[in-house]
Amino acid sequence: MAAVALGLGGCAPSPAPETGSDALWSIERWKAEGADAVLIDVRKEADYASGHLPGARQIWRNDIESTAYPYGGMAADAGRMQAVMDSLGVQPGQRIVVYDGVGGCDAARLWWLLQVYGHDEVVLLDGGPKAWLHGGDDLETALPEAPARGGFQFTAAPEPELLATVADVQAAAGNGVTLIDTRTPDEHSGRRMKRGAVRAGRIPQSVHYNWGNAVDLNGISTMKSVNDLRWDLEQAGVDLNTPLITYCHTGVRSAHTTFVLRELLGATDVSNYDGSWTEWSHLEHLPLVADQPVNPAL
Repeated sequence: MAAVALGLGGCAPSPAPETGSDALWSIERWKAEGADAVLIDVRKEADYASGHLPGARQIWRNDIESTAYPYGGMAADAGRMQAVMDSLGVQPGQRIVVYDGVGGCDAARLWWLLQVYGHDEVVLLDGGPKAWLHGGDDLETALPEAPARGGFQFTAAPEPELLATVADVQAAAGNGVTLIDTRTPDEHSGRRMKRGAVRAGRIPQSVHYNWGNAVDLNGISTMKSVNDLRWDLEQAGVDLNTPLITYCHTGVRSAHTTFVLRELLGATDVSNYDGSWTEWSHLEHLPLVADQPVNPAL
């Protein structure tokens, strides 16, 4: 079996934070309890082919996106999600373990969508390939055969409350809802406009919390401690006891913050604005705030 050389062979991986949540698995827990689960790698095909965890099956963002909108990044509907999971060999009610190469950001988008439509047996694998290599294990480069279809169906109760629409965001102003912009500081200020948007800036009254603050991106991409997560969010002006709506550019990074708020910090009223800045910027009647002009060099 082909393998990728170790990154930091022989070192023990950092443990997952003590959260009391079963939604974030360490590498050790995956090895101990993952035999009956389906492992999904949420990265581009080239990244997957260059080295993935043994037995992982691969999808990418466009596999779980809708093409029914004039802008990209919107969530696929339940029927498409069911077909994708079926093609990966997932059986009804089977546990799914997801990872990516960017601290759980893309994996959290899949976690969020599965929860919304009614599959609650899904967890994030903390650290993904970096943590796997750090523990002294090899990655595979051999590409597996396509799995047999698993007859996947959504069997748990859907959770539409995890999904925020543009109408929900409009109604949030002045109603005690904390709106959290999880993009970079340059995006929040209007200095940078990513491809897909048509206006730069932020939604009025949103506080800023860069999603990546939750992850040790300079290390092995595992989550920071619960105490650090809570402190960072409080410093950003987030009150965990209020209703919370997260957004970013297309609802990917904000799905990660939704996971952190709900699964690691215990917030009970959290939703992710699917359209996020891409949709908001396209709807020209909606207001925005921009502190700086766009810098085309960014």
